[in-house]
Amino acid sequence: MLALIARVKNLLLQPATEWDAIDREEVEPRRLALRYVAPLAVIPTVAIIVALAVVGVQAGGEWVRAPILGVVLSAIIFFVMTIAAVFAFAAIINWLAPRFGAEKNYRQAFKLSAYSVTAALVAGVLAAAPALQVFALMAGAYSLYLLFLGAPKVMHPPPKSALNFSIATTFAAIAVALVVGVAAMLAVAPNANLFPNLSFVEQPQPALIETTLPAEPSSRHDGVRPARPTGSDLRAVAPDTLAGMARVAVGVERSGQPGQRTVRLEAEYRDGARSLTMQITYSPSIAQVIGFGGVSTSEFDRETSDGYSRRRRQGDAIVVEDWNSSSQAGSYGRLAQDRFYVKASGRGVSADELRVAVDAFDAETLALFAAES
Repeated sequence: MLALIARVKNLLLQPATEWDAIDREEVEPRRLALRYVAPLAVIPTVAIIVALAVVGVQAGGEWVRAPILGVVLSAIIFFVMTIAAVFAFAAIINWLAPRFGAEKNYRQAFKLSAYSVTAALVAGVLAAAPALQVFALMAGAYSLYLLFLGAPKVMHPPPKSALNFSIATTFAAIAVALVVGVAAMLAVAPNANLFPNLSFVEQPQPALIETTLPAEPSSRHDGVRPARPTGSDLRAVAPDTLAGMARVAVGVERSGQPGQRTVRLEAEYRDGARSLTMQITYSPSIAQVIGFGGVSTSEFDRETSDGYSRRRRQGDAIVVEDWNSSSQAGSYGRLAQDRFYVKASGRGVSADELRVAVDAFDAETLALFAAES
């Protein structure tokens, strides 16, 4: 471990002389991968787990923590792909070498590949704090500098080709990083089910929405049924009262380009210690924002001594419930067509009141949000 720390420190602080020392070393690629690359790859792997399962991510206007099992599986995928990328990049360096007058030598190529990622892997600890991730990008750029500096020292191309060889390996590293990054994103989102605690909205089709509403639209706010807005004032969708509480705030936000806009309504209701927040969001990319959706989304049902957390299919929609009996707080929501997200969350209310609040917004009402995009 002390040798690893010394190598990291020397590469970061005095890379030119350290590359000279690395060039003279004899080490098997497998040994180097196990004793150097793998320990450093653990740093961003743990940071991913902390960022998603402990700190959480902001989605749908709130902070959400992902289930630890899903995060650990995704982190393992990242760890394996990182080590595989080092082996793959070493093969690319070895392939490039004779094209710039250097000899093919996979051991030397692997040393260059393994040690050049030092800065990026060490800075992976910053992934645990979203606000610091810009510094992780800077560390990635420093890894490219390490590669640029070390390529001619380790692979020994002719002096006239050294600069071109460094440039070629640097661009190859960028390409490998992009491939690994995209592959990692596809592996963990949007269908890796990392965010089961988000709430969702039912499919905006009459046949799929379960509701106890009367067939004819109501012209008044009766505490359950939303009103039909006049013009484009979607604030009128939020009833004056809900679950016996008066509305104290309501707002509508529109963002994005026409045809791809996100339209979001949020209304707050209070009555003494009781409170309820109603959210309706329409976005073509809402499923990507919240982290899952589509046919591969799994179902689960967890119970604790004082509550439960569930996700199930209801028709073609996904229903998500969270409830804590001790605090009389929870949420209920539905996702439909990977575009509509409706959530009722409250304190001092019942789980049935949250469900009724969400069910009150039928297909015709939700269609108004899509029309505003």
